Amino acid sequence: MCKLIIAVMYPSQEMLVKVKEDLINEYGVIVKESESYDFTSFTSYYEPEMGAKINKKFLIFDKKISKRDLIEIKNHITLLEEKYSKKKNRTINLDPGYISSKELVLATVKGKGFKEQISDKIWLHKVLEFKDDFVITFYHTFDDYKKYKDWFLDKV
Repeated sequence: MCKLIIAVMYPSQEMLVKVKEDLINEYGVIVKESESYDFTSFTSYYEPEMGAKINKKFLIFDKKISKRDLIEIKNHITLLEEKYSKKKNRTINLDPGYISSKELVLATVKGKGFKEQISDKIWLHKVLEFKDDFVITFYHTFDDYKKYKDWFLDKV
């Protein structure tokens, strides 16, 4: 059984409240929510587009999904990012995926050899794997997921 997870990068609490409202209206109840953290301590990659102050948190929804559902979800999320864009720059970044008792996988439009392609423009990126009470990371696991990996245990 997989649940929808969305990583939310945002510049202000006000923006987070608006985005969460849209996400809840579309995907239903949030059952788990991580603490916010300073995402810019991990990378400056998004600063030219989103600014120097970027926070991040994870939202897990009660919504059960399959891998294939992520095609439609990723496309909808892209439209939501565009809704909040200013001068073609995103003010929010939303990374949808699924979390199960075995893994955490994100949907992406960036293909690489280690990712599974599920449509013409959508790939799946396995970020974490779970075995018993242990979290397995990979060379391609993002640094913030590595740091907060234990938060994802027992979230399904």
